[in-house]
Amino acid sequence: MRTPRAIALVGLLLTAHGASAQSSQFGIRGLGLPGRELSARSLSLGGSFGVFDGESSLNPAALSTLTTATAMFTSMGSWGSATNPLGNSTSRDTRFPQVLIGGPIPGKPISIGISYSLYTDRDFTVVSDGVAAPRGVNVNVHDTLSSRGGIDDLRLGASYRIGSKLSIGAALHFLAGSNRLSSRRFWEDTSYHSPLESAELSYSGTSLSVGAVWQPTHAIQLAGSYRRDGDVTVDRDSTGVGQVLLPTQTIGVVHLPTTLAGAVRLNPGQRLSITASVVSKNWSVADSSLRAQGAPGAMNTFEANGGIELVRDIKRPNKYPLRLGVWSTTLPFLLATSPQPHETGFSFGSGRRFAADRGGFDFAIARVMRSQGTGYSESAWLVTIGLSVRPGGLTP
Repeated sequence: MRTPRAIALVGLLLTAHGASAQSSQFGIRGLGLPGRELSARSLSLGGSFGVFDGESSLNPAALSTLTTATAMFTSMGSWGSATNPLGNSTSRDTRFPQVLIGGPIPGKPISIGISYSLYTDRDFTVVSDGVAAPRGVNVNVHDTLSSRGGIDDLRLGASYRIGSKLSIGAALHFLAGSNRLSSRRFWEDTSYHSPLESAELSYSGTSLSVGAVWQPTHAIQLAGSYRRDGDVTVDRDSTGVGQVLLPTQTIGVVHLPTTLAGAVRLNPGQRLSITASVVSKNWSVADSSLRAQGAPGAMNTFEANGGIELVRDIKRPNKYPLRLGVWSTTLPFLLATSPQPHETGFSFGSGRRFAADRGGFDFAIARVMRSQGTGYSESAWLVTIGLSVRPGGLTP
């Protein structure tokens, strides 16, 4: 009897179909579901504030907004449901998508920071039913393919303030992570053994990002960032280098996208701010290596975000402000040949600072919907809580 090697090969990097899935089914193909490198505050504003946010990892120039030493930690819980041509499923998971430590160098117009964020996520479990005939007799089988892991982004960044209106910054990113994959076949005829096959993929690469934040007037802020991700090396069971081939051989290099982001923030009054941003990534650079393995491939993505923040107390702007956000984006990795997957969402949240601003929390509650054509769809509630500590405080 053959082991389910074909199932494992299909799932290691490129393809999978199933009747049920844990986490997002749009993270099964390619490198997984792209992460959002954002703080809880930015998530509550639909992601629009991320290019201005020193507690997010999009723009190194935004580190200049950290006016004192800051440590920030986020936790996200997800409750979702998915539909595809083979059935329906529900999912629930918890992750820690953003951690940051940073602040200004005393007496210098320089701020530094180190952060961890989720670059892509490949946590899933797929179950499919079928028929096999190992001895010429049809037997019903149930195949399970599981993956745990993804690619993490460790960023070392610095910003420099030029006068009171302009900040520039640069950062070095280290991409690393792994996928622990397992495939098992269960036979309805219990006289057959249920074979198990497992493998691990590891990832490594480096990236560079630069950015700027400019405030020409009190009522207007502009920000932009550029990130060049280059390539990521993929090894199976931590062995070898080379071209992207079947996992029975060495897995090699996958091209990663260049990211361009821009944003504008308007402050028409002391209580209200309005933010809008766009993010573009040319994920199509990974298309040829994915199509070479028979997958539908990858496409460029474009994201648009908008958010509104309303301050309830001008004297204490960080005491439970009201935050609302929306976003719409395309997704890079196809489940089928067309059309391109799409994601939309809306969010709201708030936060509070206490103990002379030495501690604080922010939260975001988001509803996200993803789909590709009429065959694949899913929706989820995402709850993010961010805890922050500022030993120096911000107020007397």
